[in-house]
Amino acid sequence: MTWFFIGLSAIYLLVFFMINFNHLYYFYVVARMKNVTSAAAFLKTSQPSLSTQIKTLEHNLNKSLFIKKGKYLELTTDGQKVFEISSKMFEIYDELEVFLKPEKSGKKDIRVGVSGELSRPFMTNIISAVLKKYKLAERPTLKLETGSISDLNEKLKMKKLDFIITNFASQENGLKIIRNFQMPVVMAGTGELIRKLKLSSLKKVDLVMKKASQYLVLPSDQLRLRTETNYYLFKNKIKYSTSFESDILASVIRASVDGIGFCMIPSPYIKKELQNKTLKMLRPATGLWSHWIYIIALDDKDSDQFVKKLIREFEMAL
Repeated sequence: MTWFFIGLSAIYLLVFFMINFNHLYYFYVVARMKNVTSAAAFLKTSQPSLSTQIKTLEHNLNKSLFIKKGKYLELTTDGQKVFEISSKMFEIYDELEVFLKPEKSGKKDIRVGVSGELSRPFMTNIISAVLKKYKLAERPTLKLETGSISDLNEKLKMKKLDFIITNFASQENGLKIIRNFQMPVVMAGTGELIRKLKLSSLKKVDLVMKKASQYLVLPSDQLRLRTETNYYLFKNKIKYSTSFESDILASVIRASVDGIGFCMIPSPYIKKELQNKTLKMLRPATGLWSHWIYIIALDDKDSDQFVKKLIREFEMAL
């Protein structure tokens, strides 16, 4: 009965106001993201095109739907009403889409968002290890995508993802951190570079750090790990110089392996390099500070078999 009345509301909107379905969906996304730029990126359309379609919808309804406040858009009273009805429509559409999907021999789709700030080789190894835990016939279909934390959060809230893995502890309403993992950040470099700078002869840790910090390879400024690095160096009054910077952590690690400089990186990211002695860890071995990884979902997924296996793999890797 509830679906019947929701359906009538949807038909009322679409027929009596002659609304283009795409216009209504675009409105729904903008209302969720509260920003045309972010919504345009999510919808893979241009910002001017999206703005035009929102204005067309407002014209067809003869109502103002948004009020601009700073960088964000807020719904008007009429906009809130349209959003409430359209939300029910698209939630039903998502349920119908799942229901109408063809059976895949009992397999389930798992949609995972991974922050682009995490080490891709590290995350690939974790995900691969999880999938190997399944029998071939029971292995789920994994759909993995990367993106910014804001884009992943919005896709999660719109139920386009089942959960996300990130290094940001999201404080947004409706999102829940179901597990977090602590990673020690260490300084590491090649044995040859350590010998050239005669770091082994220095007994005090602070002297080792200050000398090595003149030859750093670091993540780019826009990454959270770089923000943490800058804070550590500032707090400890360490003057530094960079030989290489990149927003791709694998490139930072490779630059360190090639002897270009010392990296300040979570130790699990360079576990293989430390084991085969391609890189050597400088003191202290316990880590300079902690970097965190979070598994975030809309609700508690601790009981989900894939998440359980994922948590175990993280615990083993860290």
